[in-house]
Amino acid sequence: MTGMADIGMADQDRGGEVTIPGAGGAPERPAALARPANAGPAAEDDVTEWLADLRWPPEAGQQDGVQPDPAGPWWPGARVMAGTVAVSLVIGVLAAVAFRHYTRPSPGAAATSRAAAVRDETARWVAQQVSQEVVVSCDQAMCAALTADGFPARRLMVLGPTSPAPDGTAVVVETPAVRTLFGSSLDAAWAPAVLAAFGTGTDRVTVRVIAPHGAAAYQVLVEADLAARKAAGAALLHDPRISVPASAAGQLSAGLVDSRLLRALTALARHQPITIMGFGSPGPGASPGLPFRSASLAEDDPAAHLAGAAYVRAARAYLSTMKSAFHLTPVTTVTPPHGPPMLQVQVTAPSPLG
Repeated sequence: MTGMADIGMADQDRGGEVTIPGAGGAPERPAALARPANAGPAAEDDVTEWLADLRWPPEAGQQDGVQPDPAGPWWPGARVMAGTVAVSLVIGVLAAVAFRHYTRPSPGAAATSRAAAVRDETARWVAQQVSQEVVVSCDQAMCAALTADGFPARRLMVLGPTSPAPDGTAVVVETPAVRTLFGSSLDAAWAPAVLAAFGTGTDRVTVRVIAPHGAAAYQVLVEADLAARKAAGAALLHDPRISVPASAAGQLSAGLVDSRLLRALTALARHQPITIMGFGSPGPGASPGLPFRSASLAEDDPAAHLAGAAYVRAARAYLSTMKSAFHLTPVTTVTPPHGPPMLQVQVTAPSPLG
């Protein structure tokens, strides 16, 4: 009886609590921190923390005699599954890091891409603007790009380490590779005028006019051709079948218009009255003083006594008969930001001298 009383007293001293071994004695697993849905890829520290969580609860025998509960959620089978998931997450993180590293473009690749973009832009301009009856010299990559844009391969001369100066051609495309071959002598002695320029810095490409007899002789021809263009422009201004606004009249008087274009417009005016709205189309970055090679014409003229559509058809048809004689490009319709549509009549580059 005394023993039973002692046990009862001990129970009362513990407030009536009775501890049953093996029932609820295992420590609770700490709650995992919630991860925001938009937190992005897991960082290395996060993965490390998750792996630490997977080791909970401690292995059997590490606590004071407390054995794991076979029915509990963290029995070895569940641990294996959770470990597999964790390893997959680690592999995913490492794969993402490797992907970002190896797909980031290197400085060399970026420079190659810029050079290719400038080359393609230059090739498109040359194919559209330069006469396909002249010979163009270029490095191998540029010649390939010109061919891809429709410039005749038979009109291309590929420049290489053993090539002489390209004075047997009409136009040279000066790329970084060509500058390496000829240095500054190309623009100083053989190709002083720039038809167009593209790119900047070391990627810069210029399309140049070849001076077959040297830069000094080329300048003499430029001055003589300017005087001839001034005279032809003055004559056009006195043609009663040609209407010219003041801005375009100034360009004609200054001799700024290609002589072939002046002759083509004079011939068209004999067929039907025309109104010249303006001149333009030197290439981007062109040398000062190069002649304008395009004219914008109104798409009707009261003196023609034709409706707008009929007037345009008649002008296009007549100009097509003069395409070869004056080296005309196809006639197009352009719409300025402010104003009605206009016909664009254009001759090819380069402008002849003399």
